[in-house]
Amino acid sequence: MNGQKSTSPSPTQPRGSNGHVSQRGMLSVVMSMVSVGTLGVSLLGGVKLAYDILGPPKESDVKLFSAVVALGIAYGVGWFTAMVAIRVYGNLILPILIGWFTLACLVGVCYLYIEILKRLYDQKYEFMNFVKYVVVMTTGLVAMVGLHLIIEDHNLRPYAIPLLIISMIQLGLIVDRYVFIGSKSSVYYLFGDLFFLAGMSAFSIFTLAHFGILNPLRSHFTNYFDRNSVSIRTQD
Repeated sequence: MNGQKSTSPSPTQPRGSNGHVSQRGMLSVVMSMVSVGTLGVSLLGGVKLAYDILGPPKESDVKLFSAVVALGIAYGVGWFTAMVAIRVYGNLILPILIGWFTLACLVGVCYLYIEILKRLYDQKYEFMNFVKYVVVMTTGLVAMVGLHLIIEDHNLRPYAIPLLIISMIQLGLIVDRYVFIGSKSSVYYLFGDLFFLAGMSAFSIFTLAHFGILNPLRSHFTNYFDRNSVSIRTQD
C-alpha cells in the first residue's frame, strides 16, 4: 500500500523451546479468539440491525443510536485485539480470518445497497427512514475499511468494483424513475436518490483509484506498533 514494511515480531508458538508454554503464544491465541468472537458478534448484530431497519414499519422501530454504539464497542474491541495479535504477537492465522470477515462485510454491504435501492425506487419511505439508510450503509462501509486497515498490504480496490456496478444500476433506475416512468412525488425523493448515488459512487471511485487517502493512517498504526511492540508483548 504505502511501501513501508512493518518490523512486527516473528510468529509466536504456543510452546517455547524449553518445553514450557509460551506466554506470547497463549496471548496470541487468546486475543485471536476474543477478536474473532467480538467481530463475529458485531457483524451478526449489524445484520440484525439492517434487517430491523429494512423490515416492515412495525418491526423497524429500532433505537438506532443505542444499537450503533453497542455494535461499535464490540467492533472496537475485536478490531483492537486483532491489531495487537497481528502486529505485536505475529499471529499468522488471524489475517486470513480477517480477510474472510472483510469479504463477508462486502457481501452484506452490497445486499444492503440493493435492498435500499428498492425502497428508494418505490419512494414509500419517510425522511427518518432515509436517515437510517444512510447511517446503516455508512456503518457498513466504515466497518469494511476498518477491517482492511488491520492487514498490511491488503488491497481494497477489488472490493470497489461490485459497489461501483450497483451505483451504475442506481443511476439507471433514477433515469427510469424520473424520465421514462415519471414521478409526481416530492422533489426531496430526487435529492435523496442523488445524495445516495453521489456518496456510494464517490466511495467506490476513491477506493478503486487508490489515491492513498488511508496511507497516513496505516503508517501511523504501523509506526506505533513498531515502536511499542517490544514493550507490549511478553518476552517468553
